[in-house]
Amino acid sequence: MDESISRRLRRGGTAAVATLGLALAALAAPAAASADDAATGDEPKRVVYVEVNNHDLANVADYTLEGTNRPVFDLAMIFAANINYDVERGEAYLHFNERVTETLQNAETQIRPLQERGTKVLLSVLGNHQGAGFANFTSRESAGAFADQLADAVETYGLDGIDFDDEWSKYGTNGTPQPNSTSFAYLLDELRDRLGPDKLITLYNIGPTYDLTDWEATGAAENLDYSWNPYYGSWNPPQVPGMTKAQFGAAAVDLTQTSQSRAVELAQRTVDEGLGVYVTYNLTAADHSAYLSAITEELTGHATAYRAPWYDVDVSAEATCAGGDVKLKVRIDSHDDASLDVDVVSSLGGRSLHGILEGDSRVVVQHAKGAATADGGFAVSVDGPHGVLELVESYAVPACGR
Repeated sequence: MDESISRRLRRGGTAAVATLGLALAALAAPAAASADDAATGDEPKRVVYVEVNNHDLANVADYTLEGTNRPVFDLAMIFAANINYDVERGEAYLHFNERVTETLQNAETQIRPLQERGTKVLLSVLGNHQGAGFANFTSRESAGAFADQLADAVETYGLDGIDFDDEWSKYGTNGTPQPNSTSFAYLLDELRDRLGPDKLITLYNIGPTYDLTDWEATGAAENLDYSWNPYYGSWNPPQVPGMTKAQFGAAAVDLTQTSQSRAVELAQRTVDEGLGVYVTYNLTAADHSAYLSAITEELTGHATAYRAPWYDVDVSAEATCAGGDVKLKVRIDSHDDASLDVDVVSSLGGRSLHGILEGDSRVVVQHAKGAATADGGFAVSVDGPHGVLELVESYAVPACGR
């Protein structure tokens, strides 16, 4: 059995969705970030580890940023598969316990709902007391053989990448080699070659994989997307030559052990110091939205909504000039399989759209007529079988007639 639970205990030691009326009240103030703002990459990535031995990965989809259709968590980790050792063959191999297998095989309910909302799902891989680890491959060929298995898992189950956590390997057990400075570089190079540039590879900064890899000589960091602190409740900036602050997570919290005040302090520091990642662990089936709101308000400017209705829609807006007046064009693109009704309300007026089907694109046009003044914000209410999703969006106001 994995040592995931005991190791996490060791580490632990070191709102409701806005109503349309509330959304409209906010329009006079600077508009909240829209779905398009996520594309700027300015916000720290929110990472969550889920102990699938105890909790469903699907719980990650319960959390969205209030007033948006964006997920709270950008990356979700299936914790954890294992790197095991075949004594007879003298080879490392990828092992799934019963619950990891169940999670992967039930991808349609455990993984796809997260991905549909924009969360990347990675498989975390952990040592298992057998002497096999990421730091003791002695050749590129042996590292490549394990990379084959990792890449096959990503392809088979439609995952978004691999996360490495070098604990509990017990190097030397079963006559295995001791760690060396090039092993992980071999593994990263071989895995990146198989996964291509669009999949993610991440690293917990712990164990010989982190401590002994010769990062500068091997250039191993070129194949890593993110690297982060593994000690919950602490601030511990990674030291990986060749990576930038945007790829680092110095803050890590246990959602059931770290105090909320400490979590907020770490979130503020993440923003103040320009780090690109904030790591959370131990998302359970309980409602963590109050705790998460304190974090996400610092990181994104949004509270966290729990089990809010979610529909697969894209909202975009463009404001131009029509004579001396502002003309606002709002586009709704639906990728959802439900029939949706949409209300678009701004300081320029309101409009209702009905029966929007999957694949439909509808456009609402509003003009600043009479005493109407464009203020850069609008609210979109999406009504479907799961309830009403309220979105607050923004647009750039052109200087018409000024």
